[in-house]
Amino acid sequence: MINKVLYNIDMNNGFVNFGVMSNLKYKDLVPEQIKMFEKFVREKQKINFILEGHNEYAKEFNKYPKHCVVGTPESFVIPEFKYYQELPNTDTFYKNCINGMLNIGVQEQIKMLKELREVVIEGVCADLCVMDFARTLSRFLDEINREAKIFVVRNAIDTFDAPSHNREEWLNIAEKVMTQAGIEYVEDICELEDKERQYKLVKNS
Repeated sequence: MINKVLYNIDMNNGFVNFGVMSNLKYKDLVPEQIKMFEKFVREKQKINFILEGHNEYAKEFNKYPKHCVVGTPESFVIPEFKYYQELPNTDTFYKNCINGMLNIGVQEQIKMLKELREVVIEGVCADLCVMDFARTLSRFLDEINREAKIFVVRNAIDTFDAPSHNREEWLNIAEKVMTQAGIEYVEDICELEDKERQYKLVKNS
């Protein structure tokens, strides 16, 4: 029975490996994110990749440089995750804007997961795609009168430094905004599993 979903957000080549929006520091997240994949595989729970896959003339390109056009290498998940992308209980959803929760397929899947009790979120960027996804998910569950614990894993998310975008400042802002929306931060997989036992989200707990 599926009662947990892991969302891995925007670990595209175009954000991690190459392209105008890429940040090589995001590679540091890979080992921790793989630990989470392995956990969900062991537990036979659901893994979802939420990836940027813009159409050629996406309106988002009026705000950001052109990136991750669907079908190009930038839009593909990073090679380290390809194995997990092809496993059973795994789906991939592409989005044409920052907020992957606006994808109708994502919404419909959540409606079908009647036993959903826990959501875990990892990926980039913490204050943009991760934050928008997590907050909208929380509101969407309210809208459909459903309840699930939503966790963001601190050592499996990151954002970028830029002249007008201080990484630490925006990581802190994102955490404040998400926690105010009822989303719980955990430091790593160990703290997540502690919380699962605390909230009786594991079998025989």
